[in-house]
Amino acid sequence: MKIKNIKVTENLKRLVCVPLVGLIMSTSLSGCSNKATKLDVVEVENYNEKKFDVGEHIISVKISDPTNKKIQYDSHEGYKPIGITSSAYGAYAYIPGEAYIMYSNDQIVNCKPTYKNGEELFYTDFGSPIQYEKEETLSGDNWKEFAPGEHIISVPLEKNTSDNFQVKYYDGYETIGIASSAYGAYAYCDKGGCVLYVNNEKVKCIADKDGAYTSFGITNEDTKVLQK
Repeated sequence: MKIKNIKVTENLKRLVCVPLVGLIMSTSLSGCSNKATKLDVVEVENYNEKKFDVGEHIISVKISDPTNKKIQYDSHEGYKPIGITSSAYGAYAYIPGEAYIMYSNDQIVNCKPTYKNGEELFYTDFGSPIQYEKEETLSGDNWKEFAPGEHIISVPLEKNTSDNFQVKYYDGYETIGIASSAYGAYAYCDKGGCVLYVNNEKVKCIADKDGAYTSFGITNEDTKVLQK
């Protein structure tokens, strides 16, 4: 597998992280004062589905702290990840806050509402694509193929400089975003961060000991090279 380096500046990092953090903060603040109530199963069935055109349905999904180990995330038909953010707090010790991955629909989807505030409905669950053709993939005892967009992983960030740093590029994958967090009452303590990747080509991955696929796979082109 070929590995290249991508130069990431602090300005770019801020452009990626700040809007996401701001969105999550505003969502959390509105949640404190918002009186939206979750709809039960019977209530949901009373509402018709709503159609969202491409890019119109954007949701954030809560995840565990992504800064200390590699994590694989579920893919969802009709959606693609578009960002990641994490937070932390604590005066003298690190306490993980909330972390989210943001998704946007890249297919037309139908959704059922999940929350209601007065007459306003909220659609916080993934919808169902109207037309979706799943690419055929194969799997074995300890390996699996992932179609484009299906293999989503976060990798802890390796910062070897105090200013600009480089992020590794892997064949068959694209970077979606960077998340970082810090804590400290009287001094800045960097907890670290992570990079979110998703495959843009079909890849073949080997399972970890626990059955997850947190390592980068190889593309069909790489497979052909190895077989020569």
